[in-house]
Amino acid sequence: MRKISLIPYKIAEGPMQRIPQPDGTIKEVKLPDMMFDMKRSIGNVLFIPELNLDIRAAIEHDRIARKVEAAGDEVVLEEAEYAKIKTAMDLFKGYGRKDLEFIHRIRDAPEIDANTPDTGGK
Repeated sequence: MRKISLIPYKIAEGPMQRIPQPDGTIKEVKLPDMMFDMKRSIGNVLFIPELNLDIRAAIEHDRIARKVEAAGDEVVLEEAEYAKIKTAMDLFKGYGRKDLEFIHRIRDAPEIDANTPDTGGK
């Protein structure tokens, strides 16, 4: 079994935006930081075209994606589930620098004992 952290991570500082006010002044507001969504990214990589999924594989990949989406801050995957994500990641082309933390969290996911109590992502 593998445990993957799903906590979003920052990929860019939020920009400052100048907002005109009714009294003619300008108010500067910092917009939120751009965050990398681990759950969405795992779900997306499970459906890349390079996998050529048939109907059974698509249903299985959807089950894994839903398991990840429903998890809290971390997800525990069976080795077969983890292998499907890892295979998809190995096939995908087009990673950028912002993806490196994502890659490391998946590729370096710690193995855990099946008898270790599940903390429910806490």
